[in-house]
Amino acid sequence: MSVPTDCWYVVATADGVTRGLRSVRVLDRPVLLYRTRDGRPVALEDRCAHRAYPLSAGRLVDAGAAAGPAAQAAAAAGNGANGGDDVQCGLCGFVYAADGQCVAVPTQSRVPFGASVASYPVREQDGLVWAWFGEPGRARLARVPELGWLTADGWATVAGQGEVAADYLLLHESFADVTQVPFVAPDIAPAALSGRPGQEPPPLDVVVTETTVTLRRDFPPAPLPGWQAPLLRADAADLYSTTQVGLFVSPAAWVDHWDVTGRDGRAGRLRFSQLVTPVGPGRSRVLWRVSRDFAVDDPQAGQVVAEVFEGYYRRVMAAMGTAQAVLDLDGPGPEVNVSADVAALKVREIVALMLAEQGAAPVRATHRTPSATLS
Repeated sequence: MSVPTDCWYVVATADGVTRGLRSVRVLDRPVLLYRTRDGRPVALEDRCAHRAYPLSAGRLVDAGAAAGPAAQAAAAAGNGANGGDDVQCGLCGFVYAADGQCVAVPTQSRVPFGASVASYPVREQDGLVWAWFGEPGRARLARVPELGWLTADGWATVAGQGEVAADYLLLHESFADVTQVPFVAPDIAPAALSGRPGQEPPPLDVVVTETTVTLRRDFPPAPLPGWQAPLLRADAADLYSTTQVGLFVSPAAWVDHWDVTGRDGRAGRLRFSQLVTPVGPGRSRVLWRVSRDFAVDDPQAGQVVAEVFEGYYRRVMAAMGTAQAVLDLDGPGPEVNVSADVAALKVREIVALMLAEQGAAPVRATHRTPSATLS
C-alpha cells in the first residue's frame, strides 16, 4: 500500500480506547488498542507471533498469573477489562507486554528468541489517539497536528466519522478545492463561495513548505449561508467578509478556517478538522469535526450545525467513492487543471516526495501525463 508511514494518524477518539481490547485496521494492517491500568493508550500489532490469531480476541492479564485463576476470571469478565496490562492470545496463550515483547509462553519456561509483535508509538492529544507506523525513532521528531479548538473553552464542536471506498490522496485533493462545494452541496454553500455566473473567485495565495501546504482566499462581503445567519443573529441581507485558510497539515489531516466579519464588527469563526486514516488500498476512514466560537452554549445551534454537516460530509464521501470507482474501473485518464487546483497539485508533490524518501512505491496515478497546464 503506497502511503506515507512517517506520519501520525488518528486511530481512535480518546473515549474509544478503554480497558477493553479493540481492533482497528490502519494502513492495511490490524492494530490492537487498549489502555493500561494507569490510563496510557497502547497500540500493538493485532496478530499473535505464534499463529495467525487476533490478540483482540484474547484478554488482558498479569504476566505472572497468565495461566492461573486471575486469567480465567478475566476471560469470564469478557474482553480483558478486569485483567492486567499484558495481552494473552486467546488461542495459544502467548502473553505480550505493552511494548509488544512476548513475556510468557504457557508450554515452556523459556520465551522463544525474537517472539514479539509490532508496537507503535502513541500520543493522546485534543481528544484523539494518534499512532505512528513508520520508523519508531523518527516519531519523537514529528509533531502531532495541533487542533486545540476541539477541547478549548469558548468553542463547541460537532463530530462524525465514516469509511469510504476512496484513496486518502483523493480525499485530500477534494478538501483542497472548496470551489466544489456549490456543486456537491449547493444548499449550504456560502454566497461568498458561490459567486455569480462567470465571476472568478478571489485570488488564491498558496504557501508551500517541505511537508505542508497553506492556501488563503479573502472573499468580498456577501450574505451568510442560511444556516449560519441566525446563529450569529444576523439578517439574511447582512453582508459579511469571509477569509478562508486551508491547511494540508500532513497526509492524516486537512484543516480549514472560515472566519466571517460583519460591517458592525460581529464575527464568527469555524474550524473544519478532516482527519484521514488510510484503511487499505482505495479505502479510508474520515473523522470530521466542525468547531465554532459562536452560539457555543445553544444546544439547538449544535443540532443545526450537526444536521447541516452530517449531510455535507455524507455527500462529499459519496462523491469521492464515485470518483474512486471510475479510477478503479477505467484507470487514470487525461486531466485538465485550473488555477483552483494549485494546492491539490502541491499536495500530490509532497506525498510523492514522502513516499520516495521511505522507498515506497508511488501512489496510484489519477491522471495520465502530460495534462493540461494551469491557466
